[in-house]
Amino acid sequence: MKKFYAFLAAALMSVSVFAAKDVVPSDAVLANYYEQGNVCVCIYVPGDMACFDIVLVGSFHADEKKNWITSPVSDLPKFEPVEGYDGWYVASFTPEAEPDAEKGIQAKPVMLDVDGNFNWSYQVGAATAIRGGVQVVQGAYAGEIDLINYGADAPNVFTVEAWKSNPCTAIYHNYKVIVISDGCDGYAVPFIIGDMNSWAFEQMQLDEDLTLANDAPTYTYYKKMAENTKYQIVSGLVDDNGEIVEAPAWSDIAYMQKLVDEMWVRIPGEEGDNQLTHENAEIVWDLRAEDLRWARCDDSPIETVEVSVKLPAENFPVEGVEIIGTFDDWTGVAMEMDGDVYKATVEAKASQFFKFRSAGKWPGEEGGTEIEVYRSEIDDWTTIQNNELVFGQLWEGEEGARTLYIDLSDADAYRWQAREEQGIENVVLTEKAHKVVVDGVIYIVRDNKLFNLQGAQVR
Repeated sequence: MKKFYAFLAAALMSVSVFAAKDVVPSDAVLANYYEQGNVCVCIYVPGDMACFDIVLVGSFHADEKKNWITSPVSDLPKFEPVEGYDGWYVASFTPEAEPDAEKGIQAKPVMLDVDGNFNWSYQVGAATAIRGGVQVVQGAYAGEIDLINYGADAPNVFTVEAWKSNPCTAIYHNYKVIVISDGCDGYAVPFIIGDMNSWAFEQMQLDEDLTLANDAPTYTYYKKMAENTKYQIVSGLVDDNGEIVEAPAWSDIAYMQKLVDEMWVRIPGEEGDNQLTHENAEIVWDLRAEDLRWARCDDSPIETVEVSVKLPAENFPVEGVEIIGTFDDWTGVAMEMDGDVYKATVEAKASQFFKFRSAGKWPGEEGGTEIEVYRSEIDDWTTIQNNELVFGQLWEGEEGARTLYIDLSDADAYRWQAREEQGIENVVLTEKAHKVVVDGVIYIVRDNKLFNLQGAQVR
């Protein structure tokens, strides 16, 4: 849901007041926690939102490519309770490099999961700055915030109104994910990514007993995870010794293919991520069928493709257009204007997916837009899904010099669309309960807890 936790925070704040939040530790109190040259961060977290340890991650602790280092967890500044101030926590650190002149120091408080592991899903989703050099700005993705500190001269104080996802309200079970696959030339093996491992590729383990029972290589993944954990299965390549030859990538998510007219055609999966929903569930992916295989196993050649898109003149994106998809692992290739069309040359395989977007951002990010198409059969606008380079009627030219031309100049059928924010409808049901509508979904707020209409607590 769009900016769910930011909306949720506003809804909860409208029906509840946290008494301890108003008793803010003074600079004199916090001076005990930091020294000259250190950065001191103080946060208020309501008691029902601070069930596990909270650490700070950011640009102050990064590698040479400026990627934030998140492990080992013991190396990250840990928030400790401020003595005598219920609900207030403080952390301090010494920056390892000179802060960026424009952005200062970027940071995010993140709550650890039930096993004490780092999980990006549990970062702050809504916060309010109180004093110091800290600014709270919208992060790269909806439901996330960045804390930007422009100085280390005084403690930086802010309150946490919501986590992007709150582990305190999660229900944990032991889950078992099984993938049965004959693989392909080069030994394609499954990896798993998701909320439980901060969307880092984690190789599944070969189970010899299940392999014998299924008469096919069978891989397993066991972990204690929260209900509704999102995950995907991804393929990678290993050699005879089990060494990774080709690491998995986002473009290798386990969409499968079937043989159609002697060509392997990718089968689009369901929109969104898979979710864990049942206690002690065994989730089985069976990829053994003779006419079904990993997209990774597609042996079609990589070809040079010139892509052109003609757009509505009255709605020409001044920020530029890029083509982005599985052919470049969703990193994006800028397109150049040529008259009334945008053009780009890409290296792609047949059946690879692509989309067009403007400003280099997705809807939900500031300034982000994506093409939507009008579907007359349901009288609705939706984003264009599953454009494929494999469609034979779109190919022209000789082998090795293919072109793809798409005419979207009909302004009545196509448009650029930024994700529209929807407000919160807050209705008092009883003295203690309120109805909250967030992005068209109805919830009930009672005693500062959020419930769906089936009575299950969701936050």
